[in-house]
Amino acid sequence: MEKIIKIIPILFIVLIFACDKEEACVGCNLNPKIKLKFESIWKKAVTDSLVNLVNEEVDKINELLEGQLTIDERKILEKELSDVKKEASMLEDELSLFRSGKTKMDFIGASGSVLTNLFQDTVIGEFSIPVDMQHDTSTYFFAYHGFIDTLQLIYQREIDQTFDGVRMRLLEIGINKDINTFDSIKVKCYSLEYSNDRATIHIYY
Repeated sequence: MEKIIKIIPILFIVLIFACDKEEACVGCNLNPKIKLKFESIWKKAVTDSLVNLVNEEVDKINELLEGQLTIDERKILEKELSDVKKEASMLEDELSLFRSGKTKMDFIGASGSVLTNLFQDTVIGEFSIPVDMQHDTSTYFFAYHGFIDTLQLIYQREIDQTFDGVRMRLLEIGINKDINTFDSIKVKCYSLEYSNDRATIHIYY
């Protein structure tokens, strides 16, 4: 019995510090949300390489412009240089977003009777997404940087009666790996019950 009494406080400490609870509970009402965090790994590396290649192309065109050219040849090269610089600028802006931990989304939508078009033309890093409270799954579609990926969240819905009213919570939050098309997804910083006020879904692409 003495050993059991000693173990209980330790378990209590583990539950408290396994994951710091958010200062403001994300969606602890009748419309709970789940936190997502996008992190570019592969796409950032590819864009970085493209920026280097485009900059090399700019240097080559500038070298050609220093030589003897006809008027038409010069016009063609100047037009090409202008186009390449525009491409370089777009890639630099994209890379700057990745380095700041953000992603530009062309569209975020969801299937189901409740959720449709959630966001359009938005820049995100870490944000909270609403779920379909009529079902135990929510399926989302993300269009970004020429890609379209699918994510399906799974969870259990629970209604709690609190001093300040009724509160809906999501428990056992997870990912349907059969439907997910992102490179990698991990559920981090969760308690033993995987609740929406503690969990963050990290999406890597």
